[in-house]
Amino acid sequence: MRDLLTRQTNKHGYFMGSARSLGLMILLFISLLLNSFDKIHAYSRPVHASDVVTDFTKNMDTTAKPASEALPGKVSKDEFKKKALTKIKEFQGCLYILCDKKSGNVAQDNAVDQATSLFVDGAIIEVSSVHSDEKKHLKVRDFLEKLRNLRYERIVITFSHVDYVSNIRKGADGKYYGLVSFEQTFRAYSDGRLIYEDETKKTTEVQLIVYERNLRGNAIQQWDVMLSDVEVLGTKAPK
Repeated sequence: MRDLLTRQTNKHGYFMGSARSLGLMILLFISLLLNSFDKIHAYSRPVHASDVVTDFTKNMDTTAKPASEALPGKVSKDEFKKKALTKIKEFQGCLYILCDKKSGNVAQDNAVDQATSLFVDGAIIEVSSVHSDEKKHLKVRDFLEKLRNLRYERIVITFSHVDYVSNIRKGADGKYYGLVSFEQTFRAYSDGRLIYEDETKKTTEVQLIVYERNLRGNAIQQWDVMLSDVEVLGTKAPK
């Protein structure tokens, strides 16, 4: 009996020790679970719109931004603007020749070539009409030839408000661009009568070109401004 009681007592102590160990393990597990829950809660907050915008802004291409005061090739903004407006006026002069039926083929051929040389390769000119909302897109030479071959007795094109260059910026391609806005009035006559007219507001993108020219073995940096796409902003019948 004494031996039995001794064995029972030892067995009870074993159970007590095991229970205490199990209790400690359970408390430890609960503690870890609560701590983990706090961490999960901390990293699982709702995503707000401001967070998305912030992350998006960080990944945006920020190279298309306003140009600094000094452009490449030691070109100032004022020089860039002046050259751009000069190119616009040259283009207008070519259009005047193409609209003049008395100019002759040689003069009009030269006008087409000269006007085309003012634009970058692949430039597009939009054309519109008061009779339709559709805008057609023509390559520069195609536009010039179409204008040249219009079957009207007389065509008069006038330009106004060609007096500023805006939005000078550095593009994602590293080149510098600006916008020239102007208004154009087109009038067509047949048998001495005005049969069509419209007023169109347009913008022309202009591009700064910097290049090197070899002069007597020395590389000299030069620059020019080229015209690019011409976009129609709106067309209406004159009042």
